[in-house]
Amino acid sequence: MFKQSIIQALTVTGFALLPTWVAAFDQVDPAEVGFDPDKVAGIAQMLDRDLAEGRILGGTVSILRNDRLALHHATGKRTPDGPNQEIDDIFRIFSMTKPIVSVAAMILVERGHLELDAPLSQYIPEFAETKLIEVSGLYEPEREITVRDLLRHTSGIVYGFFGDTFARDEYKKHNLLDTAVSTGDHARLIARLPLEHEPGAAWEYGRSTDVLGHVIEVVSGQRLDQFLQAEVLDPLNMIDTAFFVPQDKDDRIALPGQQGFLFDPMIEPAYHSGGSGLMSTAPDYLQFVGMLLNGGELDGVRILKPETVADMGRDQLIGVRPGNYDLLGDENTFGLGFAVRQSEAGTGKGSVGDMWWGGFAGTYFWIDPAKDMAVVFMIQNPEQREYYRPVLRNAVYEALTGN
Repeated sequence: MFKQSIIQALTVTGFALLPTWVAAFDQVDPAEVGFDPDKVAGIAQMLDRDLAEGRILGGTVSILRNDRLALHHATGKRTPDGPNQEIDDIFRIFSMTKPIVSVAAMILVERGHLELDAPLSQYIPEFAETKLIEVSGLYEPEREITVRDLLRHTSGIVYGFFGDTFARDEYKKHNLLDTAVSTGDHARLIARLPLEHEPGAAWEYGRSTDVLGHVIEVVSGQRLDQFLQAEVLDPLNMIDTAFFVPQDKDDRIALPGQQGFLFDPMIEPAYHSGGSGLMSTAPDYLQFVGMLLNGGELDGVRILKPETVADMGRDQLIGVRPGNYDLLGDENTFGLGFAVRQSEAGTGKGSVGDMWWGGFAGTYFWIDPAKDMAVVFMIQNPEQREYYRPVLRNAVYEALTGN
């Protein structure tokens, strides 16, 4: 089981042969995979109650364990006045794009085409001139940003839509949400903006994975959407995951239940945001997390080596301080593309070593190798994302009946 090999990978180099997952996961009685059926039913009932109380418009929750689904539930409405939510409806996943793009980058690392510790300017020359901003002006950073910095968010590149710092003030002067700009032009614009921290010095959430998306383009010679399609989405049979929704699928788009910035998924963008641009479904994202839980393989198709997946789920922030806006909390660190839990303490239950991330509109997932389990949650209610993360975690772990 990968739950054993990911732990062993931290200390040994050999890996046992891993079982192969099936592409379509069967739904079974929760008791067959170590859950209390009544408590699992209670998770679905909780969402149904929240729907009735107006907390959410609709959503889906899926619990995968031991290759099988203990819960695969849709509730509510797809649109305020529309049809019922279906399990394969299409959601804006925003920052749940980041793990997919991080996996794509690690494919190139495995092939020897991309170096984790190479300077970013080796792939995007404009970053050789990127400056650091401090109180008294702009300075040369002590070292350049590396590819590893992009994957672990230690580049000094930030977001401009929250927080108040010198760097973020500069970000706010530019339209970084312009989807008519190419992915490469977007990355080059970021190269002209100042860093908030010395590269490698602090963890600070930002546009690092957007820049990584263009690195993938430079190295592969393909647009980001094309590389993702060929190397991740098609092999994993993620048939509804893309940077826009074609006309023949528009009736499956989940619309927001509350106000918030939600982009129009029917517009095909020139800018393929590696940090926040994808649309996806619960079944598609289950394919992705199932591959990772199984050590990089799904249905006989290997995307990454087990040791690469283990490295992505290892603490990459040793000696790195939190930034000005620490979104991880004391119980988490960061790997290569995911937050990684390092303590069982915290506002929501979990296992040491579980990997997770979420999206602006409320989507959320986590992968728990120790429990051979993954959970995928989809809503389009930005105001509810912080509420549901600990609530859902607690409900899932409380439903477990054993190891």
